[in-house]
Amino acid sequence: MDGLSQRSPQDNPVYAFMDKKRAEGKPYYVYMTAGVNKFLRIYYGKVNAFLSPREDAEAEADESDS
Repeated sequence: MDGLSQRSPQDNPVYAFMDKKRAEGKPYYVYMTAGVNKFLRIYYGKVNAFLSPREDAEAEADESDS
């Protein structure tokens, strides 16, 4: 998160969220933790969306084998 805040990419949703929290006057560890949580929610959603079609295909293959 430190690297993200040093580069300060304006189009990054995690940075924008952290910047908003910093502007609200939140302490350093509060907005950094909030940024990490936001990143993990986005990452989990993308990984889950990527793996869902594979799981569906495997389930269909298992059903056709039966």
